[in-house]
Amino acid sequence: MSAGNLDQLQSYINELNSAAKVITDHCNPYINTGSASHISIPPNAPSEIHRARRNLLAVATRLQTLLAEPADFIQQLASQNQLLACLQWLGEFQVLAYIPLDGVVPVRDIAELADMPETILSKVVRMMATAGFLSQPQPGGIAPTALSAQFVTKLSYLDAAMFLAETAAPVSLKMGEATRRFPRSNLPNESAYSVTFSTSQPFQAVCRQKSKLSRQWCAYLQCAEDPAESMMDILGRLDWRNERKACMIDAGAPSTGMAMALIELYPGLHFILQVDTGVSPSGTEDFHPRIEVQKRHSGSIQAVRDAALYIVNLPALSFGTPGQSLSDRVLAELRAHLGVLRSDSSMKIILVLCLLPEPGSVIAEVEAAALARDLYRLQLGNEHEMGVAEIVEMVNNVQDNMGGLVVVNKLNLRNSATVALAIQYQANTVRLQGTQQARTGFIRNGQMMNNGMNNLVNLDSGSSLT
Repeated sequence: MSAGNLDQLQSYINELNSAAKVITDHCNPYINTGSASHISIPPNAPSEIHRARRNLLAVATRLQTLLAEPADFIQQLASQNQLLACLQWLGEFQVLAYIPLDGVVPVRDIAELADMPETILSKVVRMMATAGFLSQPQPGGIAPTALSAQFVTKLSYLDAAMFLAETAAPVSLKMGEATRRFPRSNLPNESAYSVTFSTSQPFQAVCRQKSKLSRQWCAYLQCAEDPAESMMDILGRLDWRNERKACMIDAGAPSTGMAMALIELYPGLHFILQVDTGVSPSGTEDFHPRIEVQKRHSGSIQAVRDAALYIVNLPALSFGTPGQSLSDRVLAELRAHLGVLRSDSSMKIILVLCLLPEPGSVIAEVEAAALARDLYRLQLGNEHEMGVAEIVEMVNNVQDNMGGLVVVNKLNLRNSATVALAIQYQANTVRLQGTQQARTGFIRNGQMMNNGMNNLVNLDSGSSLT
């Protein structure tokens, strides 16, 4: 091991100690340590605790990468493969439903209830226990853990796991055969999914026909995208001090939670929270007096004309459905706000998206998760995750006779694939030179370059989009 690697090892150890100290210092009342195998941090814990938890996991992964030998790598692949197989087996036989959420039950009793061999169940439970999913506190007994209990109380986690086992894993292993058969095809029905399941129907068409598959795919995307606190980290870096009224359009998880957090931080701020007409927002029973909740169909013309800032949050929960792909929804929202932004050039849209990061712009763990999503889209339907340059090109093409939209600022964090783009309307005489420069030199080495109007930034902290 070189001197540089030893320095890297020491740096990781320091990061590990720092993140662990944040969690131990805030251990009570937020953290549940009732389970010997798991530390559970509730959603209402301060953001720095959630950030420290993610940092601990990231550093642990980097330590494995730094220290692992080829045999370790193979063993890790074998373990992950068996964990997925065992979780799929538990789901297929609905074993988790037979295990009480507290206490210890005999393996024999669960085997009888699920009508399966006791020996196989014992092997599966023992394997899952190595990952903190179920435990065997005594010989012949099974007990839940904080991790396994959440797969019972929130079934979307089990849906996501079943998608990986039943669809994603077999499809990804057919990528080579699909490449040989369709080497340059972009057609959705000439993909690894088509080869795996011997079908001429595209994945998105099958999703429309099979609600279970669609539900499982959406459950995976919910787990694979950045957590909600990443969006809060981004929005918390906006300069809200001079803003009096903001309009937040949350097309993904309609809740007043994000607006409530910002309202508490900035007493002079008034929020209009717009949610899609097809959903009922949670957390709206007791409105804050400075939060107004409205129904609005996604992509419809913006009726609120006096907000200084429009925040559009668009999670990528859709896959290829006509009119519902991420690119279609982004374009619809940009066009819906074109008139509002044209009426006052000081107004901005803050477009918040989880995108495919530029190489080196985020930490390795975030990049790996984003690349996994990108590969699954390729394997399932010859689609891809959108990147920043693609979004910027789309923004530049939203125009009218007098001018058009341009990206004037950008913020993303090293520990997140969530990106915030500040967008304004510029008249033709102002935007011509800036747009041309943006198209030719927008991104270099993962950093945003000058677009002729404003400096676009890619920072870790302390930045403002407004």
